[in-house]
Amino acid sequence: MTGLSADDLRNLRVMVVEDDKPTRMLTRTFLEHLGFSDVIERENAAQALNDVTRRHFDLIVTDLEMEPMNGLDLLLRVRRDANVTNPYVPVILITQHSDRDSVLRARDFGASAFVAKPVNFENLKRTVAAVLADKRPFVQCDAYSGPDRRRKDKLPKDGRYQRESDYKW
Repeated sequence: MTGLSADDLRNLRVMVVEDDKPTRMLTRTFLEHLGFSDVIERENAAQALNDVTRRHFDLIVTDLEMEPMNGLDLLLRVRRDANVTNPYVPVILITQHSDRDSVLRARDFGASAFVAKPVNFENLKRTVAAVLADKRPFVQCDAYSGPDRRRKDKLPKDGRYQRESDYKW
């Protein structure tokens, strides 16, 4: 799936955070079918936050829309809370709101990937494979904490600059 062996996947700890029990159970089943054996379920972000301060996780798959703390709040805390054991953990957000603004907001909060509901096995499989294979550096600064959002290593061939700051002296 990802260049990782079945043994590698079995040894990774995954958390599924979803307030809808059938969706949570289905997502867990999908992940177990991919080869993960250490998958825990949490029904809200507060439970998940408690766990990430006590245990190391290798992947988090969380719903965006939950109460009282939503998936973005959880993501922000995972990335910025000094008590979290692994602030670099890949986080996949799942939601029924897959409009452009929601995707950009998730990216800006430090999400590793975004999956639209209803979650299907093939889409989740591709997303998990991409996230686990992702070798982008992790960026931490005042305004952002998460995977490097830049996707290209070079400027366009025509020499155009990417940012206004690239050409202001």
